[in-house]
Amino acid sequence: MNEKIKLEKTGSSMPSTPDIYDPFDSLRRKNFSDEEYENCFRYFDFQKQGFWTREDFCRFLNALFSNEKRKPYPILSEQIDQYFHETDFNQDKKIDFNEFLQAWKKPIKCAVRPVSALVIVDVQNDFISGSLALHSCPANHEGEEVVPIINQVIRNVNFDVIAYTYDWHPSNHISFYENRHLRKISSKSRVSAAAARVHDKVIFAGSSNLTDTIEQILWPAHCVQNTPGADLHRDLIRIQNAVHVYKGTNPELDSYSAFWDNMKLSKTSLDDQLKERFVTDVYVVGLATDVCVASTATHAVENNYRTVLIEDACRGVSEHAIEVKRIELNQIGCIFVHSDVVPAMVTGEDRRPEIARAIFVENLKTIGRHRPR
Repeated sequence: MNEKIKLEKTGSSMPSTPDIYDPFDSLRRKNFSDEEYENCFRYFDFQKQGFWTREDFCRFLNALFSNEKRKPYPILSEQIDQYFHETDFNQDKKIDFNEFLQAWKKPIKCAVRPVSALVIVDVQNDFISGSLALHSCPANHEGEEVVPIINQVIRNVNFDVIAYTYDWHPSNHISFYENRHLRKISSKSRVSAAAARVHDKVIFAGSSNLTDTIEQILWPAHCVQNTPGADLHRDLIRIQNAVHVYKGTNPELDSYSAFWDNMKLSKTSLDDQLKERFVTDVYVVGLATDVCVASTATHAVENNYRTVLIEDACRGVSEHAIEVKRIELNQIGCIFVHSDVVPAMVTGEDRRPEIARAIFVENLKTIGRHRPR
């Protein structure tokens, strides 16, 4: 049976940690001083030996990765072992304060006081009631249903940054089915321009300054710059001082992600704007789950953001593709949650282990302590 991070599973006869003092709340209140990290370290040193045993380390993880009611999230025994091995720099089977501080200072701060951005992806008229309305796609989702949920999230959660993204295509864009005859089809394409239908994938011959070939799904013309179809839905709350990201502006490249075009030849301003605001966590909502939302979430993970997809605030094109994207995103560390748990996550009271791993590893790399097993 897999060992979970629960005190009764560690085999310790020590009493459970009291509820009066919360070392992570104290760290937050005292601005994450080294002195308060030392107090945190002492708190989990149950035998007062000046170091942590594996049982002490389990208690630490038990408390760190828990929800707002202090109920711990389960972690497999092998994952505990991996964290312990990676934190034990000198491999003496115990963890001293300096090892703890170097390995966990940044991950703890990210978990306890995250800087969170809500990225609202493409909640535009054409995806709701226009030329590429989701209700006409295989999943028959109603894109408009995300609007009140996103509005509720905006009202109820104190995000540090809110960003709106837009598909913002020129009229001669490569993704438009209507434009399929404007470019040369590659000999590698299984579908000719004449035989192609909406939603088919074709391969265009690339331009010499970009790439040899370009794979492209053909969509109905949509979100053309400065047209009503490219506008945000009228009922979506607009926040002052928000970040606005326009993608798909190059007629020769599509751009599902709010971070990169589909061939990763050019990036948008989103990553730089989030980094300028010291964002650690990205919450993704909008349209469509299996296309632009999933691509944005994927690149958020690649850019080292702790990434969360708010599932009830998204709608998609294909149920099958949504499930495929869920598996792929889970595998790289993005989690799917319901909007009702987001407030506690943004305040740092609900701390999920799945989104902590990448930050921990990245910190080890930064300090030169990363040793893959």
